[in-house]
Parts: sequence; structure tokens; C-alpha cells
Amino acid sequence: MFRSIILATALIAGATAGAQAQSCDAEPQFAAHRTANSGVRAQYNAVTRGEWRQVIHFGEEIANSGAAPGQRAAALSNLCAGYAATGEFELAIEACDAALELRDDAWRAMNNRGVAHWLAGDRAAAIADFNAAAALAGDEDEVRANLSLAQCA
Repeated sequence: MFRSIILATALIAGATAGAQAQSCDAEPQFAAHRTANSGVRAQYNAVTRGEWRQVIHFGEEIANSGAAPGQRAAALSNLCAGYAATGEFELAIEACDAALELRDDAWRAMNNRGVAHWLAGDRAAAIADFNAAAALAGDEDEVRANLSLAQCA
């Protein structure tokens, strides 16, 4: 009987651990930014469809334009996601840094920079960015998902 109890406890513990591991996302989530600017809206749509070359194209155009700082910050945040998704991590981090220079409360840029760090293998920097994004917008789905991922890893 004692062996049965130990076996049952081990099975429950194993099932619980397996269920927790399965509930964790495998990849961090980007936070796309949409504004009234038609270029940023097109870029946002490209992010949601995973059309990363389009995201980069629109982002580079808007970032180098005379758009208002808020529009450029949104485009740079999306550009960061595009670069990170295509493995251009240094460019991604530079784009997010530029967005944060324009708007220090740009939680999407902070989140996306965290994703870029995560994908580049710098988990400590990613977690710091995810925590900073949470301080700005902790109730946002992408931020919560990324914090959960960081706890699972």
C-alpha cells in the first residue's frame, strides 16, 4: 500500500509538472503598435500577419520621415519587432532604443526589445525589459505572456 501511495504521488507530481510546462509559450510575444498614421497602420497589419519584410520596409520609411515623434516611436517599435523576427537583433535593439528615446513610456518598444534580447539568447536583459514593460503596462496581454514565459524558462 505504501508503494501505491508513493507511485500515485509521483504520477500526480509528474502530471502537474508536465501540465505546467505545456502551458508555457515557446516564444515571446511581440507587441504591435497602431496609430492614426496610415503607414503605421499598414505596418501594424504586417506585424499581425508576420510579414516581417513589409514591417521593416514601412518602419524604415516612417522612421526616416518627418512624422511626429509619437508616430515615429510607434514605427520604430514595430520595426524592432520586424528586425528581431528576422534575426537582426542588433538592429532590433537599436530601433527599440530609438523609440524609447522619443517616448520613454513606450511599453511596446520595451517589450519588443525584451523579445529581441530573448531571441538573441540574452535572457537576463530580456527579463529586465519585460519587467520594465510591466511597470509601464503590466495588464497588457503580451507583457503578461512574456513575464510568464520568463518564469517558465
